[in-house]
Amino acid sequence: MQLLRLEMKGFKSFADKTVVSFSPGMTGIVGPNGSGKSNITDAIRWVLGESNVRHLRGQKAEDIIFSGTEARRPHNTAEVNLIFDNSDGTLGKELAEVVITRRMYRNGESEFQINKRNCRLKDIHLLLADTGLGKDSMAIIGQNRIDAILNSKPEERRLIFEDVAGISRFKMNKEDAIRRINSTDRNMERLDDVMSTLGDQLVELEAKANVTREYNTLSQDKRSYDGAIAFHEYKTADRLFTRQENENLSYLREQEELETSLDTIQETYKTTQNELQSFRETNQSMEDEYATLQGKLGELTGQIEVARLKEANMVEELKGGEEQLRTWKEELKVKAQQYDCDLTSLKDQESNLTSIGQDVKQAESNLQSTRDSLSQVKANLDGMRIAEQHAHERHIRVVRELEEARHQLARAEELETQKKDDAQRLKATLQDIKQSVEETQGQLEAQQQVVSKVEEALEIARQSLQQLEDTRRQKNQELVEVQRTLQAKEGRLELLHSWEELHEGYLEGTKNVLQAKETWSSHIRGAIGDVFTVEEKFLVAIETALGGAIHQVITETAKIASEAVQYLKRTQGGRVTFLPMDMVRGKRLDHKALTSPYVLGLGVDCIQFDTQYTGVFNQLLGRTLIVDTLDHGLALQKEYHQQLRIVTLTGEQLQPGGALTGGATKRKKVSILSRKEEQDTLQQDIHVLRDTAQVLQQTLQGLDKEIEALTLSGKGLRQTYEQEELQLRSLQQEQQRSQGEQINLSGMVQTYHEEVQKVQDKQITLGENIKSLADELSQLENREGHQEQVMTLVAREQTLQDREREQNEELQEVRLRWEQSRLLLEQSKKELAQLEQYIKDKEVNIASLDRRLSQLGEDVIRLGCEPALALESEKQAIEKRVAAIGEARKGGQEKVRTWELQLSQLQEERNQQEQRQRIVQKKLVDLQEGLTKYQLQGEQALEQLGALGYTKQEAQNIQLGGSVNEWKQQQMNLTRQIESLGAINPNAIVEYEEAEEKLAFYHAQKEDLVIAKEQLEGVIAEIDGAMSEQLQGVLTEIREKFQHVFSQLFGGGTAQIVASNPELILESGIDFYIQPPGKKRQQLSLLSGGERALTVIALLFALLDYRPAPFCVLDEVDAALDDANVERFSQYLHNLGDATQFIVVTHRKRTMESAHVLQGVTMVERGVSRLLTVAFDEVKENSDYGLSLIHI
Repeated sequence: MQLLRLEMKGFKSFADKTVVSFSPGMTGIVGPNGSGKSNITDAIRWVLGESNVRHLRGQKAEDIIFSGTEARRPHNTAEVNLIFDNSDGTLGKELAEVVITRRMYRNGESEFQINKRNCRLKDIHLLLADTGLGKDSMAIIGQNRIDAILNSKPEERRLIFEDVAGISRFKMNKEDAIRRINSTDRNMERLDDVMSTLGDQLVELEAKANVTREYNTLSQDKRSYDGAIAFHEYKTADRLFTRQENENLSYLREQEELETSLDTIQETYKTTQNELQSFRETNQSMEDEYATLQGKLGELTGQIEVARLKEANMVEELKGGEEQLRTWKEELKVKAQQYDCDLTSLKDQESNLTSIGQDVKQAESNLQSTRDSLSQVKANLDGMRIAEQHAHERHIRVVRELEEARHQLARAEELETQKKDDAQRLKATLQDIKQSVEETQGQLEAQQQVVSKVEEALEIARQSLQQLEDTRRQKNQELVEVQRTLQAKEGRLELLHSWEELHEGYLEGTKNVLQAKETWSSHIRGAIGDVFTVEEKFLVAIETALGGAIHQVITETAKIASEAVQYLKRTQGGRVTFLPMDMVRGKRLDHKALTSPYVLGLGVDCIQFDTQYTGVFNQLLGRTLIVDTLDHGLALQKEYHQQLRIVTLTGEQLQPGGALTGGATKRKKVSILSRKEEQDTLQQDIHVLRDTAQVLQQTLQGLDKEIEALTLSGKGLRQTYEQEELQLRSLQQEQQRSQGEQINLSGMVQTYHEEVQKVQDKQITLGENIKSLADELSQLENREGHQEQVMTLVAREQTLQDREREQNEELQEVRLRWEQSRLLLEQSKKELAQLEQYIKDKEVNIASLDRRLSQLGEDVIRLGCEPALALESEKQAIEKRVAAIGEARKGGQEKVRTWELQLSQLQEERNQQEQRQRIVQKKLVDLQEGLTKYQLQGEQALEQLGALGYTKQEAQNIQLGGSVNEWKQQQMNLTRQIESLGAINPNAIVEYEEAEEKLAFYHAQKEDLVIAKEQLEGVIAEIDGAMSEQLQGVLTEIREKFQHVFSQLFGGGTAQIVASNPELILESGIDFYIQPPGKKRQQLSLLSGGERALTVIALLFALLDYRPAPFCVLDEVDAALDDANVERFSQYLHNLGDATQFIVVTHRKRTMESAHVLQGVTMVERGVSRLLTVAFDEVKENSDYGLSLIHI
């Protein structure tokens, strides 16, 4: 396993994509201070999962994203890729290379990837576990890492050895097991609470369930009796209804027969009347002649005889008429009396109907009032039951919250005691640090005086170099500018080449076809944009003329195009237009407009291409005219009546028909056509810049030789200054560290006091909460009066239900009476109307007869005493005629009497039929009342069956012993027993069974949790044993290696690694006891800066000697070493280079000489780091920052 390269983009000062390649052995990272070298170290730490931004020398997470400069905008994303060579299968045997990626956005979102697949940070830790690259390893030592290691707590140092021992994966498994045990304990506590509460509830639920079971049994029995009684009532009502209905049908048939008979009588009556009237009209002439002869006869026989004869006839007729008139008047009087009687009866019936209607309204009002009261009582009862349920649930929650609050209060009290103890320990440590700060301050003041004297001497030497340095700096700046321009142009040229190779700029479908590796791919000639060139003058015009056609692809044959289309369909690769060379045969435009001075030619003439593509480009550009300006194009289009396709040099396009396209848009990238032109220009510029850079480099070489001669004279002073400055810096760092610890400890003490206050405040809050919950629990437990209210409402509900049933029956009875009265009233009104019409008809007949009798009386008086002797002779002459007419008249009168008799008989028969009809109608009314009553009873019985959940078939199958009266008695007994049970919870059985199931389930869960906890504890014990054994072995070996490396680096001395608690090695701290050659054994904090750094380096080399890491990053760890120690450090790096890949950030020449490859970091643009190649033999000492980059 080896680190191949590091890729960064947008990470800190590396704004552009930067690739740092690492070779086997040692790679040196060099460059001026502030150029961004340590950002490479930070990038490696960050991609491996470092989450503390302060360890990456930042304040907040977004500090790792490029923040922009005066010339550049800030980036929104930082991305780092770490590529490993996995050919040895260390990270799994699936892939030869493993890429770890971390990406972060400015909004704070972050993501990790392994081989371009999203993953968790934990997955990366698991991947690198036991490789020596764990989060606690020493594989990456930054600028502040040495002090952090030496100043860390003994327990924290143990983590370094655990990582080397390869027990990181064990620790992860153990931590996971401990989390699971803690989770199991919490679950078991919750289960115990729930089971305890549920057990208390189960007793009450069982009692309620037993009551509900008894209620269900009684209700089921009562339902059977209710159903049987309701079905019996239905059958009784149905049987009576059927009997009444049959009788009703019989009377209906009789009524129809009577109506038919009356119609026949009426028809016969009218026919006879018509015959009589017709006969009378027919014999009217004979009557007229008879009357005339009678008159003449009277005149002839004498007025007396005529008068007597007429008088006799008239008297006889008058007597008969008067007798008839008396009969009719008597009959009319009887009918009038009957009418008055019926009218009085009708008014009584109407009054009775109104009274019954009021009774109906009153009954309906009473029923509605009762129902409203019942609804209100039910609503109140439901509300109280819901409130009771809520109170019960709240009781459970309050008990749980009270227990939780008490538990939290106990934990808060423990935490308060712990915090107070920690604060006391911190105060003691703070006092020791204050004493150390005072001692260091005296040493620091003395060293500052020494450094000031050496610095004055060095300043004199520096002034003599200032003039040459200024000249060199100017030339160097010119060279940097040239190189920056050269790098930018080379980068641009490389980008254009990569675009060309990747077919950048083409549509997705075109790119997929050009990049395809199919059998037909060799027959693809290329995209349109790749097979021709164009002068810059015509670039815009040709690009406009082609438009989307530039993405079209040329194939040798149509078959190849078809295979490519199938490939795109199969891979969902997009859409492409193909131009098969065997089918596309475009023709050039031949038009007189080509002779115009405005026309620069056809589009196909303005490009250069292989002649084999002539047909294709004739098709695309052979009919497009290129003109110089838009005005000339418009004039040309107008001249030829908008028949041409014209494109101007500036990109305006005129289509046949008059359409005009123009304008401009911003371009994010260069176009496909302009890219080729830009490549040629860049190659020419790069050649010129390289020549200029070479001249400047030669000038700088001459200046460097002069500077080197002057530098040698000041070298001794500089070495002395560096040593004294290094000692001063070490003392300052020690002072700063101690002061920082003092500030941190003071802050921690204050923080502990604040936390203690917060814990105390929390205890007060929890105490108040416990009191509030206890009060609420007491209130919830004292709800005895609520049950009495529920029982009162249940009794009230039953009373209202009984009242509702009684009032409903009363309403049905009143409605039935009202319906009977209404039908009887209608029948009486009908009979009264018939009687009234009969009286009117009689009165008309009486009036007519009365007028007739008055006329007869007058005629009798007028003809009574006239002489009868005149005209005797004529009497005999006409008597024969009168006798003859008399005979004829006598026959007609016989017919009239026969017809009148027949009419009288018909009238009598009609009267009898009408009398029978009235009787039948009254009977039908009575039957209709019975049918309505029995129908209502049947419907009510069916409604009752439906309410009970029975169908008629199910109710018919109910088998009960005894009589109906016994059923009703048993029904009443069951009702009393149900009422005696009181309020019933219908869900009590289900709730009890669910509670039993939950309790059993919780018992089973608890057993599973106990078994799981025992198994996890066993696993942890096994892991602890394995880790302890492995860590003990590692410590034994590393002790020897640390002593060996320490003595080599220090030239003697002793170094020991001691476990503070060997019996519990996994909880023990690790202490170092160091004794440099010729000195007493000292604490690590009292060593000099160089000794401290060299001690950590010795520890690192010992760890790498025991277990080589794939790579190791050292960031300026040699800064505090003198030349002799740097020499030993470099030699040791060189010796370990075969087993471990080293990446060293350094300013020291000797360290650079040990490197196999040097990578230079510089800022050619303010705030933006660039990676440059640095020639090793041209690295020189520099008076400003230790080295100078001579050749780049």
